[in-house]
Amino acid sequence: MTGAAGEPAVREHTRPVAGETAAAGSGTAAAGSAAAGPEMATAVPGTALGAELPSEVTEFVPLAVTLDGAGGACVAGVTAEGRWLRPEPVTAAQVAGPDPVYAVHHPVRLPLGPATGDGARPEDRAAGGAPRRAGPPAEPARRAALLAAVADPDVATAFAGGRSAGLVAVRPLGYRHQRSTGGRTFLRLEFTDNTGERFDWIVRDVRLLDAGPGEIALPAGPEAPLLYAAVGLTHPNHRFPGRFRGCHPLVVGLHPADGSPLLPNETSLEGTAGAPGTA
Repeated sequence: MTGAAGEPAVREHTRPVAGETAAAGSGTAAAGSAAAGPEMATAVPGTALGAELPSEVTEFVPLAVTLDGAGGACVAGVTAEGRWLRPEPVTAAQVAGPDPVYAVHHPVRLPLGPATGDGARPEDRAAGGAPRRAGPPAEPARRAALLAAVADPDVATAFAGGRSAGLVAVRPLGYRHQRSTGGRTFLRLEFTDNTGERFDWIVRDVRLLDAGPGEIALPAGPEAPLLYAAVGLTHPNHRFPGRFRGCHPLVVGLHPADGSPLLPNETSLEGTAGAPGTA
């Protein structure tokens, strides 16, 4: 996609390369890790490094942190190699409150193993322990580089090959609150992707959960700056057959293309320029 002047274009099928890994976090290697960078394999206590492990300690950067009205939470993010991961389970306490362990652009580390049960998606992983913060978020320029590197060219590509999470550059056309037939009110975003196709999806970004009607002051319209939208699919519920394999598509994270905070009060992303690993 070619954006307006000063906006990064999406690079098709690109992923972070050597030298860019600091964009995903602190870039500091943990003891016992194979190399510095946001994805590290470390032996589970009592198990020799290199043995077949039920889980590996993995570091990733959350790009989607969601919470629904019923308290259901979900997190998805990318490793330094651009691989999407979705740890399960995730609790509401881990994504909401004054200091949640999962927050957009804040790298986390936790043991992850293969997802169990029927219907596991390519990104799903079973959490084998509690998540822990793995350093401060990168500075805005590095966050912007990470977003551009992991973005897919359009919505269809983001969900290709059975995938259920991705990142797409979008033009936000408008935000609105809409009441469902069940009486619940949802924030929705109308947007277009690189193909010009128009979408109108529910937004589940936890940072916008408490915004009421008329309280969304984000730019929207044909001349609005590009956003990167993290998009995700629910598990199949058989009420949405067809294009998305029986799943409900959602916007699960919103990111300004320049790496700046989404909201004025998003203080957790301020003051990171001089943080270790974000030179």
